[in-house]
This record gives sequence, structure tokens and C-alpha cells, in this order.
Amino acid sequence: MPETSLTNRHTVHTGGPSTMAADERRVLLAVAVADAPCDGWFLDQMLARSGHEPVRPLDATVAALIAADLLVDTPVGLRLASPELRDAVLGSVTPSERRALHETVAVVLAEAGHPAQAASQMLRAMPLASAAARTAVARLVTEPAVSPTLAADLLLAGGAPDEPAARLDWLIATADNLFLAARLTEALALLHDEVTADRYGPHQRAVVLDRMGACYASQRPSLSMAYLERALEQHPDAACRSWVLTMLAEVAARYGHRDAGRLLVEAERAQATAPTAGGAVQVAMARAAGATGSGHLPRAGRILREADAAEPAARSQLLFLRVDRIANDISRGRFAEARTALDALTTEIDTFGVAARPLVTALDCVARLAVGEFSEAEARARLALKGPGDARLDGARLSLLATVVEVLLHRGEVTVARALLASEQPAPHWPDGMQWYRLGCAVAGDPEPQRHGALIRATIDMTGRSLAQLLLVPHGGPRLVRAALALGDAPRAQALANHLKRVAVRTNDRLWRGVAHHVDGLTAGDPGALRTAVARLRTTSARPALADALLDLARSPGVPAPEALAASESCAALFARLGASGDEDQALRVNRAISDRDLNRAPARSGVDALTPAEARVAELLARGATKQQAASELFLSFHTVDTHLRAIYGKLGVRSRVALARAWDARDPGV
Repeated sequence: MPETSLTNRHTVHTGGPSTMAADERRVLLAVAVADAPCDGWFLDQMLARSGHEPVRPLDATVAALIAADLLVDTPVGLRLASPELRDAVLGSVTPSERRALHETVAVVLAEAGHPAQAASQMLRAMPLASAAARTAVARLVTEPAVSPTLAADLLLAGGAPDEPAARLDWLIATADNLFLAARLTEALALLHDEVTADRYGPHQRAVVLDRMGACYASQRPSLSMAYLERALEQHPDAACRSWVLTMLAEVAARYGHRDAGRLLVEAERAQATAPTAGGAVQVAMARAAGATGSGHLPRAGRILREADAAEPAARSQLLFLRVDRIANDISRGRFAEARTALDALTTEIDTFGVAARPLVTALDCVARLAVGEFSEAEARARLALKGPGDARLDGARLSLLATVVEVLLHRGEVTVARALLASEQPAPHWPDGMQWYRLGCAVAGDPEPQRHGALIRATIDMTGRSLAQLLLVPHGGPRLVRAALALGDAPRAQALANHLKRVAVRTNDRLWRGVAHHVDGLTAGDPGALRTAVARLRTTSARPALADALLDLARSPGVPAPEALAASESCAALFARLGASGDEDQALRVNRAISDRDLNRAPARSGVDALTPAEARVAELLARGATKQQAASELFLSFHTVDTHLRAIYGKLGVRSRVALARAWDARDPGV
């Protein structure tokens, strides 16, 4: 580092004596430039790089500065006595000297294993002067501890190299970090400019087109595949062709392209001939995506577990590998394992960049919906949707929106849910329409599904391409089947039911066997299948799926009234515990309809005899003096359900007060 940056300067006006030693000035400068509490090892390294032998030991210099009230010794390290002192110290050097100091600080921190702090210092040192600093930047931008945002800023501040190969490496690294930093617009603009400039020929053009395809994979899969195919048309060398094929195979498999199988075979052959860094993991994700899309969840899980997580060349690859593993756990009903993995991934989220947060949050919301944690899922989704628009990829944003819409419909806030959708313009055509799949599942819960008929039909049709999105929320399939039947579209309902029955065969677990029996009962009008669905789903933690099966059992023609009443009561109680008040109301309406139908068929009943079993249980507790809240707790019902039962009880008994209710209950036939 230049000698003048620490020595041979005029006296620093710090409030200390004008005869301050050079060593003392160097220490003050080092602490001021670091702009953070400093340890002794750091100051020792900074003094060693000044090019001068210290006049006295560092400890003595530090002690003198502390005694002069210029340094303060804190539990986390040495710091300057005041911000004013820092300004005065930094004001004693020129801007170019200050950049040189930041450069030296960055190199010292990088060599000591503090990459994030080093990268921050390096950004302040731009433009760089020393070869050591430029070497350090090349290493820092690949460090996991350096955020993609900081890495992208470092690369952009340093500018593109002139040498073609180095420029291409810089371009790819910058675009990848911008993508992870959720600065997709910048990344694509940078790549578009390079394609337009067409500087170096077909090989470099193929690499740039490949990165454009990778960036669009989470936004516009149609454009992603188009750019990847254009990259192959450049006749790249074996290594580049191998990588492009693995990326194309993965995108095609994820979205259910008809040629996905052929592309995967070509990618595997290309990787065997010309292996690339991260290529094996990319092929594994493509194979797993194909297995998931066809309902082979155990096979997909094995492939993802066997993929070498230490091998990926890019952070984005490791992120999507972990996301796919968690999605596989959710789809297989392994919700506890998924939650553990989500918690672990969340603690490391900053390592993967800003773009990872909404993606992981969307997956967390899906896991919560599957088990009925509706309020928590909605709260997390709403918070994530408040983030900057460019920080959310389309797929993640639409999944978060679908979470909010689904929970609103569960709660019966139909008007609010529809208002949220008013500004959306679904593009439900494959492959880009796959981004809308989760929203299609959500609107299937609207009591008037014809409002969303086009999206619901397109969603069911896209299931023929890939089942991956459908399998994330177990109750989504039956709700789509029910919506198709309500639309009078029995063929689509049957086609979706057939897909889900194949999943049950290929996965062979209680969750998907239960779902398969449920959709079979809906399409065939078979109460026996619905009974089996309820029995299977009772053994899982997919509570919304169980509640829906109970409701459909209660509504199924041919089910004896006592069984239908019990199913509707259990359903209402379960929805109440989930906070799904809209679904609870629906179950209570079904319960009342069954009661009325049963009364019309049986000899007329009056008084206490006219109460349903659920109403009788509520009446007994209230007649004994329990409050409505106590009755709700005792019977595992919501306060809302108890209040609804109480109004029905008053109507059937012809009473208007709790006192009159108690008298009527005491006067009942003891056999009741």
C-alpha cells in the first residue's frame, strides 16, 4: 500500500497533542477506515502492511490512545471515541488514499476469513488499484458468506474485463448474482445487451443465451426453452452443449414438455461425454422433476436425496435442489420433515439472496395450508407480498396470492377474495400458465366456480402435463374435481380423478390413497369410497383434506341420515378448529338440511325430540349453566358453531332465554 496513506501526512486534528506519533496516527486511520470495532490482530496486520517498522509495541500505542481518550476499548473491540473524531481522521487523507486504505483493509479481512466484511470494504475501494485486491474480488464473489447483492455490486463496480474469456466469466457471474439478488430486470438487460453486441462469435453467444434461458426459467418457461434451443443452434463446443442440454431437460421436465424424456436422455449422454460443473445435479433435478410430474413421488425423493449437494457450481442450483427436496416431503405428507428442512433453509436464506425469500415463504405457506394452519399461512403470505415487486418471481408471487385467496375463501370472505383477483389477468396456457396452477386450485373453493371457469378448466388440463403443483396441497385435487362437476364438466372431473388415482398407486401411502378414494366417490357418487377416504385421511395430518371428505360424505345421496349428521357435525367441528368459518357455515347448512330432510321423512317431532344430536349436546351443557364459550371448549366446537346451534335450539323449543331452555330440558322425557 502507498506509504503516504499512513505516514508523511500533516498532523491529524483529533483533539490530541500535535506531537502525536506516526504509529498512533496509523492505528487511528486503520480503526476509522474499518468503521467497526477492531481487534489487535487486525491492527497488527494493518501496521505490518504500512511499510514502516513500529517505533514501539502495538499494545503500548493502543494504551496511549486509550489514555488520551481517542480510542475506547469495548467488549467487541477497539473503536474511536466519537463520530467527530472519525470524520477528522478520515479528513486527514485524500479520497484516493482512503480508497487505498479500504483496499488494504479488504485484503486483510479476506485473508483472515471474513469475506462479507472484506467485500463491503472492497466496494468502497473501487476502482481497484492493486493486483492483490483484484484477485481478492474474484475470490470474494464466490464466497457463500458474501450476499449475491454485494457480489453483484462488486462485479458491476469493477466493470467487465476486455479479454473475451474473462469478460464472459464476468458476465455469467454478474447475471447469476443479479438473479439471486432479485434484480432480474438488470440481469436480463445485461444479457440482452451482450446478445445484441454479438462480440465474440457463436460459442460466447451460446453461453449468453443459456444464461438468458436460466433467468427466464422461473418467469416465462416458454421464453426459457426458446433461448435454450437458440443456444443449441449456435453449435457450441461439447462442454457448453452438455450444460445447455441439462438446463433444457430440467426446464422441460419441470413443466411437462412432451419431449422431456428425449431431452433428458440426450442430456445424460452429453454429461457422460463432457461433464460440467453442476451438470450431474442439474440432470438429477430434471429426472426428479419428471418423476414428480408423473406422480412417482418416492422415486423423485430417492433421486433428490442421492444428488450430491456439495457438487453444485452455483448457489441457485443448491437453492433449487433444497426447495425440490422440501416440496417432495410436502407432497408425500411428510409435513414434520418438511417443516424441519424449511426452518434450516430459512436460517441460511441470506446466503442464497433476496430472491430466495419469497420462494421459500411460498413453500412454507403451502406446507401450512396442507395441514390447516390457515391463519399463519395467510399472515406470512401477506407479509411477503408487501416486498418490492422485483424481489418476487412470478411463480412465487402467484403462489403467495393463491394462499391468501384460498384462506379468504375458507373463511367465507368471498367478496374480498374476488377483489384481490380483480386486477389479475390469468394466462392459463401451457407452459407459462403453470405459474397460475396454484391460483386455479385456490379459486376452485369459490362457491360460484363459474366465475373462474376458464382458469379452472385450464388448470385441470395442465395436470396432464405435470402433477407437481397439484400434489403440494392434498385437498386441492378434490376441490378441483368438485368445481369441475359444478361446472357440468364431468369429463375433466374424471380425467383429474384418474390422475390422482394413478398417484395413489405409484405413491402407495395413506394420504394419496385417501385422496384417490375421495375423488372416486365424487365422480362415481359412491358413498363407500367416501367412507374409505375418511378412514384413510383420519390417519394423516392433512386435516383440510379430511374435513372436505367428511363434508362430501355428509352430502352424498344414499348415506343414512344419522351417519350424514355425524359426518357434517365432525366436519363443522374440524373446520372450526382450523379457523375456516366459511367452510364451517357450509357444513352447518348441510347439517340443517339433513335434519330437515330427516324430519320430513319421519313422524313429526317437537320439543327436545326435534333436536339433532349436536344440538342436544349443546342444549344439555347450556341448560346446566355452562356459558357458550365453555360449551364450545367442552365439545371442541367454535363459539360461532355453538351460537348457531343455540339459535336452532331456541326455534325448535319455542323459547327465548336460557332460563326457559333449562326448564324445557328438565321437563324432557328422561329417555331422550
